Amino acid sequence: MKKILLVVFTFLFLCVFAYAEELKIGYVDIEKVFNQYSGTKIAKEKLKKDVEKEQKVLEQEKEAIKKELDELDKKSSIMDKKQLSAKKEELQKKAEQLQMKTLEVQQKLLTREKELTSNIIDEIRAIIAKIGKEKKFDYIFEKTMLLYGGEDITYLVIKAINEQ
Repeated sequence: MKKILLVVFTFLFLCVFAYAEELKIGYVDIEKVFNQYSGTKIAKEKLKKDVEKEQKVLEQEKEAIKKELDELDKKSSIMDKKQLSAKKEELQKKAEQLQMKTLEVQQKLLTREKELTSNIIDEIRAIIAKIGKEKKFDYIFEKTMLLYGGEDITYLVIKAINEQ
């Protein structure tokens, strides 16, 4: 019985080992692909323009509040105390609203950046799958997940994604 089990396990081991020799494994440095993809550069530039546009609007609002505060300080000596405190309270509310708007804009831009990044990663994965099928890879790993072996196909992915 032990001999039969030994023969069976040896046979299974040899079959698995023989199959493992036929595996075609590749790996991709997704970060490198992401950074060298022309679509990433375009998305970053567009996002940068959006950030600059939003910052400009927020700066204009901030300057308007600061200007009103400066004018209020100049007129404070001739204004009634009730009127002065009401005006200061109004400016304080405007400043708080501006802070809230700033946080909303930042959150919106972060969400937009995540969406753009996610879309680009999806494009990269689709190209990797296409190359995997064309080149008949059994497995393709991310470079950081593979410790040893495999074929580096990063350059193929970069070339393919920039050509589309």
